Amino acid sequence: MNKKTGKNIVIGFLVFAILVMAAAYALLSSRLKITGNTELSASWDVAITSITEGTAVGSAMNRVPATSTGTTATFDVILKKPGDSMTYDVTISNNGSLNAVLDSILVTPGLGGSEAIVYSVTGVTEGTKLDVNSTNTVTVKVEWDDSFSTLPAVTTKSLTVTLNYVQQN
Repeated sequence: MNKKTGKNIVIGFLVFAILVMAAAYALLSSRLKITGNTELSASWDVAITSITEGTAVGSAMNRVPATSTGTTATFDVILKKPGDSMTYDVTISNNGSLNAVLDSILVTPGLGGSEAIVYSVTGVTEGTKLDVNSTNTVTVKVEWDDSFSTLPAVTTKSLTVTLNYVQQN
């Protein structure tokens, strides 16, 4: 066997071996493709759903009935003498699909309002939970402070209460 023929046999054998290995690789390898589609269907729906007027004390009365829209409640009260007060129960409902927790409460009396008018907000505290399909009740009381026995120069006072609910961890 001459040198050229031996080289050709080795080259032929190597080419054959490479072809066999390529065919085996093609048979034994496969391509995997994984796909998916996900949709979040959670909903956030924490809002004021009702306002119940409590018993008026003294000669206090509503100028107009209390109202609410979404996350805003509006009261318009007439206090005629010291000791008069009006109490409201504000119901906050969780009609969404995520549990909530009261993160913060901000009570802000209007600037320049009468010091004779006092507001109090009770019923919930920071950290109060509001589970799905449940309610919290906040009591808002507006009253004429007994320490003011005469009509003050300023006779009105506004109030803003912000209840910041967030998703419960």
